[in-house]
Amino acid sequence: MDNAIETNHETRSNIVLALFTGIFFGCSFPPIPLGSLACISLVPLLFLAERLHSLRRQFLYSYFSFFIASCIALYWVGGFTHAKDPFLMLAGGLVIVWEPFFFSVIVLSYLAVRKSFGLGAGLFALPFIWVTFEWLYALGQFAFPWLTLGNTQTYQLANIQFAEITGVYGVSFWLLVLNVLFFLLLTGAVGEKEKLSLRRSLILTCAIAVIYLLPNLYSATMDDRAFSSPVSTPLTVGIVQPNIDPWSKWEDANTLAGREQQVTRYLEMTAEQKKAGVQMSVWPETAILFDLPVMRGEYEKVKHTLDSLDVALVSGYIDYKYYENGGASATSSVIRGTNVHYDSYNSILYLEPKSERLQSYGKMRLVPFAERIPYAESIPFLIGPLRWGVGISNWGIGKDSTVFEDSAHHTKFLAMVCYESIFPEFVSSFVNRGAEFLVFITNDSWWGNTSGARQHCQFAVLRAIENRRWVVRCANGGISCFIDPSGKVYDRTQMYTEASITRSIEPRTELTFYSRHGDWLPRITGMISAFMLAASFLQFLYLRITTKRNRQHHDIH
Repeated sequence: MDNAIETNHETRSNIVLALFTGIFFGCSFPPIPLGSLACISLVPLLFLAERLHSLRRQFLYSYFSFFIASCIALYWVGGFTHAKDPFLMLAGGLVIVWEPFFFSVIVLSYLAVRKSFGLGAGLFALPFIWVTFEWLYALGQFAFPWLTLGNTQTYQLANIQFAEITGVYGVSFWLLVLNVLFFLLLTGAVGEKEKLSLRRSLILTCAIAVIYLLPNLYSATMDDRAFSSPVSTPLTVGIVQPNIDPWSKWEDANTLAGREQQVTRYLEMTAEQKKAGVQMSVWPETAILFDLPVMRGEYEKVKHTLDSLDVALVSGYIDYKYYENGGASATSSVIRGTNVHYDSYNSILYLEPKSERLQSYGKMRLVPFAERIPYAESIPFLIGPLRWGVGISNWGIGKDSTVFEDSAHHTKFLAMVCYESIFPEFVSSFVNRGAEFLVFITNDSWWGNTSGARQHCQFAVLRAIENRRWVVRCANGGISCFIDPSGKVYDRTQMYTEASITRSIEPRTELTFYSRHGDWLPRITGMISAFMLAASFLQFLYLRITTKRNRQHHDIH
């Protein structure tokens, strides 16, 4: 389409193409079981890119596509279904507006290569560029890699077993190659380009079939070797899902009686689990809304119960660091009426029965805005105005990357809080340091009975496969479950129900290729993408300089 102004018919046609990409892309994510749509979700947008020659229109249409996708996949992120907190809704709305901008930058980068070196080079570059940007988006304090394309495949376990080598970014790369091949096949079928010969059509069809089936062929070999390596002694783990309303929970915690009542209920549920032979009980994120080790009375009560039950405890709690003599961080809070500064940490503690040792971990990857203002240490003046209504938008960033040690059962494990579980290399780094199973605690109840909790649960499937580790997932109001090293989910609880589930898991010590080497694939795609984009930029400069010289030469003569 060479015309600078679109006709009404052309505009409608372009909007339809953009809509198809948005709907296909958004509907490919959990809990909608249509992950196969991800194989073709970008094809309409690639057709649209061939029609448009204005960068402004390219950006607007791609933004529109991914805005639709964000509305479908991320409608829950602002807590709009219950509308209990204006700040949460504002932050969620900004996420939905920002996400399509990120994807549009990927599209424009593809177009830069396509314009400089032609369609073939652009299509070759697309998987490399896309995966590189996905990886970069998982870095830094603004990171929100929720819509990583590989996350769409968690219901198709046969498609993602090779993630033990490549991580989730390998799954994204595979899907992008399929999109490119489908586009090449369909360009001939619909006459957008020169008709494909029958021979080339057959080659492309066979290539699509082979590449689509390759992950399944890899998975077919897993039955004999996935669990063939030696394992440690099985460990019986219990999950406590108390289903306490997250809004009233913080209000109740303002009184000592309220805190004690909540902890007493957890202990009662753990005592019931002991009847099933539980050796370790897991409580959800911020289950204990105070610094348990400091509150000696409450600590002794919990410790006495655990000792009598002979059960170890993994639990979320609030850890505090006080600064009475200076040295406080720029983002620290102040105890009202005093000059005492403090930082609070969304933390996890581990207590073993008949042992005074207390192991702790402070959350290191925080949800942007909801848990901490990104780079708040550089802009501390914004913390006050942007503090979340329930007072948890200024968490400190944990510094200790703890691998917990269970001395009684001679095993090690990682325990992470909520959002941290969506960062693949972050998780694998703990496995590489000895973690033999994974514990994820969360409180997904903030966002209502929506897709958010279900997506979050499904993404943990990839962490199990990447590292070939059991996952113990404990949520305050759901979804809690166990996930085995092949990604199968067991004992999935319902949302907003009180539940107690137990299962025997097997700690594992062998390391996958991904556990050892982390995000090796996107680092390679990053180098290739940087080369392609740099070459495109140099080509652009060369053409500008050449054109300018030709004009000057023409003017002289």
